[in-house]
Amino acid sequence: MTDSVQRTSQDDQDWADLARQLTPAASLARIDTVGGRAVTTITVIGLLLTGLGTLAAGQFARHGAARGFAVAAVITATLAVACALTAQVLTVSHKLNADNLKQVQAWYESQFRFRARATQVATILLILAAVLAGATATATLVTTPQPAKATSHSHTGKAPRRA
Repeated sequence: MTDSVQRTSQDDQDWADLARQLTPAASLARIDTVGGRAVTTITVIGLLLTGLGTLAAGQFARHGAARGFAVAAVITATLAVACALTAQVLTVSHKLNADNLKQVQAWYESQFRFRARATQVATILLILAAVLAGATATATLVTTPQPAKATSHSHTGKAPRRA
């Protein structure tokens, strides 16, 4: 007689362990983490807008393409932060009956759908803002005239006198 019960493989056990981590509370916590990261990562946009600190923030205001990219980057970054903060809004439901599992499930599902979507949009906008900020810095570098090289002549433009 053969044994019909199969042992669980390590691979199956690993997947089962991961499945146990997909609880509603853990999923919302992951969304909160990503949303918070989007808000704090916005400083990267500021760095890119100033060419990693090598350009004065006002320089791109004088150049057409750079100015357009900068405006688009600022608007996109602002929308990214707004979406991330929207996903972080604390939701308190006084009408939720914690003893009614159908209501609890519906509440978690609605929270997950709304917050996950807002976090996804925030992340996509953040990526777009980073690209636009990089384009701003690039356009500024490409279009900014190089300063004149210093010469050995005095500021009067005459050759120095020989002794």
